[in-house]
Amino acid sequence: MERQKRKKRPGKKMLFMIPLLFAGYRMWKNYREMRNRAFSDSLTGSWNFERFCQLAEERSRKNPNCCIVCVNIHQFKFINEIFGREQADRLLCHLKEEAEKTLREGELLCRESADFFYLFLRDTKEEKIKERLEHIMERVSGFFNGDHSDYRILFYCGAAISDEKRDVYALHQMLTHVMFALAKAREIHQNNVWFFDTDLHKKEIMDNYVEGHMYQALKDEEFKLYLQPKIDLRDNSICGAEALVRWIKKDGEVIFPGQFIPIFEKNGFCARLDMYMVECVCKELREWIDAGIEPIPISINQSKLVFYEKDYQERLLRVLDKYRIPPNLITLEILEGIALDNVEELNRKIESLQAKGIRISMDDFGSGFSSLNTLGRLKIDELKLDRGFLMEASGERDQREKLIMEHIVMLAGKLQIQTVAEGVETKENDGLIKTIGCDCGQGYYYSRPISAREFTEKYMKKK
Repeated sequence: MERQKRKKRPGKKMLFMIPLLFAGYRMWKNYREMRNRAFSDSLTGSWNFERFCQLAEERSRKNPNCCIVCVNIHQFKFINEIFGREQADRLLCHLKEEAEKTLREGELLCRESADFFYLFLRDTKEEKIKERLEHIMERVSGFFNGDHSDYRILFYCGAAISDEKRDVYALHQMLTHVMFALAKAREIHQNNVWFFDTDLHKKEIMDNYVEGHMYQALKDEEFKLYLQPKIDLRDNSICGAEALVRWIKKDGEVIFPGQFIPIFEKNGFCARLDMYMVECVCKELREWIDAGIEPIPISINQSKLVFYEKDYQERLLRVLDKYRIPPNLITLEILEGIALDNVEELNRKIESLQAKGIRISMDDFGSGFSSLNTLGRLKIDELKLDRGFLMEASGERDQREKLIMEHIVMLAGKLQIQTVAEGVETKENDGLIKTIGCDCGQGYYYSRPISAREFTEKYMKKK
């Protein structure tokens, strides 16, 4: 009997293990709490970015159909300034709560820093994602009430989708795509969601390359001179050419003007390129003269930036002197928009250049805000009619454009201004501009723009 009772009593080893088990449980519990704190955002209690990425990586590997969204508040720094840090923090917590309410099974939310929140969603249809995000924005936009009830919070969101039916991306790629989309969304000052677009991204890559390599390309002479002939419509002979630029990289890849000219106009690099092209044209003219070839006038596009630089005329004349080029071989093409600010000042510059023998042409007349008043006031030598005029005038539906074009040509003639019709692409176009009395034609019907070397072989040596 005593032996049986002894068996029921816990042994010494068992008594010793109980505190160890209890201590182990406490350690495990403390470790879990520490880990959760390490993976949590201290302000909102959501996951932090590190943990968000770990979980999103795991879930996207199992099922690649997902969407990553970054939500950001417009001008959050001013919210801190206007309402104070405490209210700004309350706003961030409120945003987290409202966003969290919309989450479904398998979806995630985190606060990365400041007002940057990330969402991992299972929706892959843009309309559905946009609808969910707009719901969050609407719920939070009126957070400030009372004295500032008219203050509406604005959001911008960048989103990237991975979808087996279209494109599957790794998490690190999606996070990069989200940043590109967010940068585009930031440009619009209203609640908006911008989705990453592959074609847009390719353009952004090209834009980045252009801005990052333009100075070196100029130094390495990657900008090449191309020429397109102007045709005298009286006898179909060549009467001049327009200088155009092509960017040809060392590996032979061509970057076309539409890919870099708009960027150069924004960042001011066009002023450098314009003067570089003047030098290229003068160099080509000198080669013709030295080879015993009778040169033809060449037109060069000049931007507003370079045209209004204080020392523009002096620099221009120095280049002409350097290559010993007669000024009458140079025509400077300007856009009518240059005249919008001050016609009188522009005329002074034009007259000063004309006094040196340089001709001035107005390019793209009729492309937008052109007016006969401007034509009458500017003392130009040549008027280039935009190809849009010709396209409209060639249509069967209406002859009004043809009549307008005809009277512009007639008026220009009376003002002793030479006319050039651009965008001549067909035999019918050629016939039309001859009928209405244009002086010259330019376009693919006669020739596409070709390299200076090919132009010399094709046109100049025959002369």
